[in-house]
Amino acid sequence: MRLGCVRAPRTVNPTPPRAKWPGAGPAGAAEIPPAVPRPRTVLVLGGGGMKGFAHIGAIRAIERLGLHVDEVVGTSMGAVMGAIYAAGLDSVRMEEAAAEISVREFFKLNLLKFLVRGYRHASVYKGKTYHDFLRRLLPRAACQELVKPFFCNALSLETGTMRYFGLPGSSQVPAADAVYASSCLPTIFEPLEIEGEHYIDGGMAETLCLKLAHARKAELVIAVDLSLRDHHRRVPYKASLPHIVFQTYEIMGNAVHEHSLHRYAGNNVVLLKPKVSHFGLLDAPPLEEVVRLGEREALEGLTTHPLTRYLCDPAAVREVERSIPAPRDYVRLDVDMNACIHCGVCAVTCATEGYAAVPWGDVVRKVHNYECTHDGACERNCPTHAIRLHNL
Repeated sequence: MRLGCVRAPRTVNPTPPRAKWPGAGPAGAAEIPPAVPRPRTVLVLGGGGMKGFAHIGAIRAIERLGLHVDEVVGTSMGAVMGAIYAAGLDSVRMEEAAAEISVREFFKLNLLKFLVRGYRHASVYKGKTYHDFLRRLLPRAACQELVKPFFCNALSLETGTMRYFGLPGSSQVPAADAVYASSCLPTIFEPLEIEGEHYIDGGMAETLCLKLAHARKAELVIAVDLSLRDHHRRVPYKASLPHIVFQTYEIMGNAVHEHSLHRYAGNNVVLLKPKVSHFGLLDAPPLEEVVRLGEREALEGLTTHPLTRYLCDPAAVREVERSIPAPRDYVRLDVDMNACIHCGVCAVTCATEGYAAVPWGDVVRKVHNYECTHDGACERNCPTHAIRLHNL
């Protein structure tokens, strides 16, 4: 038997907040008058391996809806897609470039070096083929020389600090080198030496670089987060090194990522989470399908979110509305009280007080949690899998 959730009185306004810049009228209103300046918008693309093709779909939705992007920030595969977009390619040409990314070609074993040097070698796969591909795609261009300002992050192995390529002091680094550093999974590709330091994937510490977007004084942040995962679905165990390494990366990344969302997913962030969790980091998913999933999520999110719905081309919104069942302004919290053991983990984990402590246990406080940071932390940390989140 399933019991209903016990709820304290709601303490939030059920009406989603309006956009803060002038001209934002009721849903369905005319486009913002030309005299009203549009918000300074930063597009943030997160890491996720081959799931990163979903970024192409998100960019296609931005193009369809007539939204303007001022700067691009990317991490790992988000850096790859972000750099291509910042270089001036539209979503059609980006998809053509993505079709050239071959798992079989890029992930070739360093077999000869392993036989000679064993575990003293730096990586399982050869990074040269991948690096050469990036150089062909972004020939000789520094980050500051792209059509749109572009930034990406990577971790220094020597100091353990994060470096943001594209900022002053790092703006002259070739974009291909910066993107390789940002997407260099440790033990998978050889770390790249840049100015005396060796760099690895920035997603090891910050897979969605919201911190830099805020530092760039963004008025609006459109963030595409590929970390959404169904915590109620078991991933079959495989006794292989790549499976164990990639699963470890993903689990660690989710744990680190939730803290970043708690702090930086503020009220000027539109967070898009394409439903691509069923693809692995280095799977070879159907390109068209992943792009479609990214586009659908972005169309639904951008046309219903209060910060962006008024900025979209009204004609495009009317076309999209035919296939969108309902607004996506809130996350619904659901707790199976038969499975709940009242441990209190959810109450101390949720950053937006979705759960409340009562004498006999912690229960759902809000059914419609408008302030949710969309990090899935309560669901991931629930020891009995009693929590389910809907409408993410």
